[in-house]
Amino acid sequence: MVFATSSTRVFVCRENRAGEQFLTKLLEVSDLTVNFNTERGTIYALDRINLALDTGEVLALVGESGSGKTTLGRAILNIIPSPAGEIKEGRILFQGKNILEMEESECNLLVRGKTITLIPQDPFGSANPLFTIGTQLKDLLKASGLHEKEMKERITTLLSQLQLPADTGLLRKYPHELSGGQLQRVMIAASLLPNPSLIIADEPTTSLDVTVEAQILLLLRRLVKERQVSVLYITHNLAVASQVSHRITVLYAGQVMESAPTNLFFKKTAHPYSKKLLQCLPNSKGEIRDIGGSVPSLIHPPEGCRFHPRCEEAHTRCRQEKPKMIELELGHWVSCHDQTRKKGREP
Repeated sequence: MVFATSSTRVFVCRENRAGEQFLTKLLEVSDLTVNFNTERGTIYALDRINLALDTGEVLALVGESGSGKTTLGRAILNIIPSPAGEIKEGRILFQGKNILEMEESECNLLVRGKTITLIPQDPFGSANPLFTIGTQLKDLLKASGLHEKEMKERITTLLSQLQLPADTGLLRKYPHELSGGQLQRVMIAASLLPNPSLIIADEPTTSLDVTVEAQILLLLRRLVKERQVSVLYITHNLAVASQVSHRITVLYAGQVMESAPTNLFFKKTAHPYSKKLLQCLPNSKGEIRDIGGSVPSLIHPPEGCRFHPRCEEAHTRCRQEKPKMIELELGHWVSCHDQTRKKGREP
């Protein structure tokens, strides 16, 4: 089991902890740039990404497929495939230490699957079909120094919290004998067993039905509150993001378009792309509007703002010059020339 670690109705955005003062800045990503060298040319996957995550905070990373969300998650774990993939520049500070400067052995020993874990999108593709659930979960605790009995107690307690009673013979079963919802909860258990500080949840409910999805979202909220674990929640679904996150960062074609506390994001959406994403949610009549067009090829990404070919508000400057991130109000950042003009921050 590799533990390197839908359709959804519109939810009312809950009040979050955006106004609270977190004690520790757990993760800081600065000017992260990632390229992939292919036979067709260089893919400019991430373009100077900046974000931060505090202790006990859930940051939802939102965007269409191809926006770079999963690439960013893999970069944080420093598992971009080489030599095709390359972290061109940037810094990833985790608990004050730059992950990109760590030796591979140090990263494996202290970070991957330890202080940072991953809940993958496809549980069946990540589980080892040759070993039982119990064997695979125990493997995660072998370096902990716990005795066999202590490991079993820890595993069964956590599975019980995830509504997966071990007395049903679960630990003796193989991955294919579980439903998608059961196996995904096993994945969540695996991500929590090492007592991580950060969980990267990569579209963990995409393949699940709405009922199971709702259960897992409730579970994640409870675990974040109880364990003070931080979560980078990767999703294409703003309805899901509204349910689980304290803050939302919108990624498009490898660039950050907007970042804001969740309640402020839904009240004062600023970037044209963010507004388009909101229009994709069903309205009161069940109608859904399409954004139109598609995410551009990142081998030849558009000049300026990468969203301008699909933006109805684009003008000449948008096509020529990449906009800077500006802060509209406390904690609400946007990368848009129109917003810069409205704030009176351009000549």
